[in-house]
Amino acid sequence: MRKLSGFILFLPLVELVLLIAMGAAMGFLVTLLWIVATGVWGAWLMRTAGPSAMARAQREVDATGRGQIDGLGVAANFLGGLMLLLPGPLTDLLGLVLVTPFLRRLAFGAWLAGRLQQVVVERGGFGGGPNGPFGGGDGNVYDADPDDIQRGEPRDPHRLDRDRDR
Repeated sequence: MRKLSGFILFLPLVELVLLIAMGAAMGFLVTLLWIVATGVWGAWLMRTAGPSAMARAQREVDATGRGQIDGLGVAANFLGGLMLLLPGPLTDLLGLVLVTPFLRRLAFGAWLAGRLQQVVVERGGFGGGPNGPFGGGDGNVYDADPDDIQRGEPRDPHRLDRDRDR
């Protein structure tokens, strides 16, 4: 939460610097046109994201008898529209990532890969230790066929190792 509040407080300064640089590189008129165009596009996306998803789901229900709404896609389009509505190249880039499905999947995949790396590397993996999400264990993985497991037999996790070593 602290990172998000720091980002929100620092964002206007970064946007102002980027707008000045954009104006110097492309000219005032092009920069102004960019701000107005992305603002109009963002307002249009925010206004149409929900109703178009509802209409698409209704058409699907009429055609197949069942339908569903992509809630994450609708929320991403709304938030992306909000980002596009705000003036500045950085928020425009974030908005573009959110409203484009391919870029949204790519960014989410990169974020998810980073989170998985953090879980596996920094926190010691998915289990095996007493603090892992799957509780304590001896850290070994046992690969067994269903034929090797019998219902009446008491569980001995080391039996498979002994059978393999014979």
